[in-house]
Amino acid sequence: MRTLGKIIDKNKVKNILITRTDRLGDVILTLPLLNSAKKIFKNAKIDLLVKKYLEELLHDYKDIDELIIEENIKSFFSKYKFFKNKKIDLFINVKPGFELALLFFVLRVKYRIGTAYRWYSFLYNFKVYEHRKDSVKHESDYNLNLLKNFFDETDDSKVFHFGYSEDEKKKLNRKLNGLPDSRYIIVHPGSGGSAKDIPVNRLALFINKFSEIYADYRIVITGTDNEKPVINQLMKNIRSDFKTSVHDVSGMLDLKELMILIDNSDVFISNSTGPVHIAGALNRNIIGFYPNEKPMSDTRWKPLSENTVILKPGGLSDDMDLITEDIIMKAVTSFLK
Repeated sequence: MRTLGKIIDKNKVKNILITRTDRLGDVILTLPLLNSAKKIFKNAKIDLLVKKYLEELLHDYKDIDELIIEENIKSFFSKYKFFKNKKIDLFINVKPGFELALLFFVLRVKYRIGTAYRWYSFLYNFKVYEHRKDSVKHESDYNLNLLKNFFDETDDSKVFHFGYSEDEKKKLNRKLNGLPDSRYIIVHPGSGGSAKDIPVNRLALFINKFSEIYADYRIVITGTDNEKPVINQLMKNIRSDFKTSVHDVSGMLDLKELMILIDNSDVFISNSTGPVHIAGALNRNIIGFYPNEKPMSDTRWKPLSENTVILKPGGLSDDMDLITEDIIMKAVTSFLK
């Protein structure tokens, strides 16, 4: 089979669309694909189609020429008119989806890349023969393979370009009463149902132990409004004499503000969920809780920071309660010593 790289003049590809219309972590682990595409298609405009909740985080991201919000173009006909004007040359459907596959087939986009294993895969004319459900590679590698299968020069490095201004940090400082300028660790107890979570009572035991040993540190609890019940349960289990050093900011931050908060933390402690991949992209100190179950394992979903400690239940168990507060404390101490 001839590869895409051998039959296309890369200098003539002017407009590329990459689509990833799902969760935060999935999108973050797609960003290295955009960076690699930038290097391959030096003269091309690269657009990214995502859900609206990611707009604040990605609106000024370096590798995205135009951020397109899916909710702004809801119907198939609206999408048809919108993308017809874009004159897309190359479409990469990272999250498989019939509607988008059909749309760009109907639009006669010349190069359409997607998985080979969906019933509608005939709508792609360049197919990648990998089953992600096997979870033998990292998600970012599966994403990069959408180019690597057709271009030998695909950059395997995982490059991110998150950033913020000093004014944005000052604004967050005012909002959180100077918290980002203090010494703190972050505990993110939820996962939005994307993984098996460590029990919140286990995290509370860790916070109590940490507060006793590191009295000069604050503990910041992050999460969404939907995760409030979990966070309220956590707060109930924290000793009353330590609660003044624990700051619950759940539901208070947009994703850009969360990114700034994570970037100024000393350690980010989390289940396998979207914000852990923000921390990974920022190369922060991370302690991540992962089950052994294959589709959720760290093999596919670990954060990409070089400074990551992965904690899993022993053996083949998926009982997350086996990750004790002493084990967590040892990992935190390795970063703070």
